[in-house]
Amino acid sequence: MTNVGRNDPCPCGSGKKYKRCCLPLHEAAGRERQRDEPVTLQELHDESAELEELSNRVNTLIRKGELERAEELSHQLLRRFPDQLDGIEGLARVYEARGEPLRAAEHYRKAALFAERGEGYDPDLIAELWERASALDPPSSPNESHAPPPSKETTEGN
Repeated sequence: MTNVGRNDPCPCGSGKKYKRCCLPLHEAAGRERQRDEPVTLQELHDESAELEELSNRVNTLIRKGELERAEELSHQLLRRFPDQLDGIEGLARVYEARGEPLRAAEHYRKAALFAERGEGYDPDLIAELWERASALDPPSSPNESHAPPPSKETTEGN
């Protein structure tokens, strides 16, 4: 994927400028990855357990219909773990459960772009995020697409 300028339209398809949409998430994730201090295995384990617990709680709250609390917790995930996908995806699921398909699709696109730019995300997960976004906000014409073009690696492998 090519670099996006601060004043360019956000590649997530929201229609906002990149600096007002996904840039803060991407910058936070980059800062988090550039920690100067080494992290102990115990700290890593504790953070991983906290991330998993908060993410699971978001899912439980959505199933119970407690969408306000699920949204608050998703925002907490974004603040606490800006270098992880869980907060963005949690918001997408909350908006989908609320019956806000365009807002949900916007966040699924943000999640897909975040995962594409990150390391270690499963390509099947990324494809699923793009599919969910397209299902909720289908292109209005056959030539329109909300997803970015296939990456060089994807097209060369075929």
